Amino acid sequence: MKIIFKDLKHGEIKLAVENLDDIWHLFNILDNGDLVRAITFRTDEKQNDDKIRSKKSSKKRMKIGVRVSEVKFHEFSDRLRIHGIIEEGPQDLGSYHTLNVTVEKMDTISIVKNEWKNYQLERINEAVKLRNQAILTFVSLDEDNATIAILRQSGVQWVADIESMRSGKMYDSKDTQKEYFGDIISVLKTNISKESYLVIVGPGFTKDHFSKYGKEKHPSIFNKILVHGTGTAGMNGIQEAIKTGVIKQITKENRVVFETELVEILFSEIKKDGLATYGEEDVDYALRNGAVERLLLTDKLVRTNKGEQLLNLAKQNNSDFTIINTMHDAGKKIEGIGGIGALLRFKI
Repeated sequence: MKIIFKDLKHGEIKLAVENLDDIWHLFNILDNGDLVRAITFRTDEKQNDDKIRSKKSSKKRMKIGVRVSEVKFHEFSDRLRIHGIIEEGPQDLGSYHTLNVTVEKMDTISIVKNEWKNYQLERINEAVKLRNQAILTFVSLDEDNATIAILRQSGVQWVADIESMRSGKMYDSKDTQKEYFGDIISVLKTNISKESYLVIVGPGFTKDHFSKYGKEKHPSIFNKILVHGTGTAGMNGIQEAIKTGVIKQITKENRVVFETELVEILFSEIKKDGLATYGEEDVDYALRNGAVERLLLTDKLVRTNKGEQLLNLAKQNNSDFTIINTMHDAGKKIEGIGGIGALLRFKI
């Protein structure tokens, strides 16, 4: 994400979308009631007579301002849909319109808020800071199946599942293994860039054979790799690698890795009745008594009045906070205990 213009005195920030993660960040920044200005296309209002309406209407490029009433983002979608009433523009004031913000067009939008919350400004700064961070592409495989996925700031994006098609005596066939590895690499070629790291995980020795084969046959793809053993293959193997923190040696600032680590610490402390608590009432009490070192709450809860109240309490008591994304496993895990938890300075 790139900041084009910033004027907090008048509540306006103009941003350029550069990658898929930026779409996710914008989804978490926008609130109902915000004014969003962007370039869009609408039917020219001059085409109003029956003769012209009978033909296919042409779209006119124009800049409008929409008062946000709904924001939609499908997991790993390439677009953000911002719906609301047109408040600024050359025509159709008072009509509803949907702005589509996409990565493909490198769209820019201006967001005007009555008040920018601290966590929203921090999220923008984080997105700007991480704009050049290397993308991690996973291959999680065993003898039978391989899963290819990409680690983004918003979660793990599934790309493909590939079967080895081995059976019976074919288990020992080198040709079958080469074909299996070739199928995996074909998918990688369209989903990996020169800047990407390739993380190969899984049980047994298949991951090592795949790594060796790739380095020999496709060194340009396998020039930056990490090989790590996990108990299982597939998406479970990828989640296991993230939880163990092995990929921190490649990317120290990935949002999913950071959030997963905090959630694992929270549950570890809860399990041993240590320096942690959870649930709105208990966390509220801990905050008011200055006992919270770090507040953890989900992206869903932070959009509520209660969530905003808890964030304000954290600020008043010099407690750090982290908003956990519910799209990945760690977020779903904390959502299961009410969407809120806290790591404590001392027990209360």
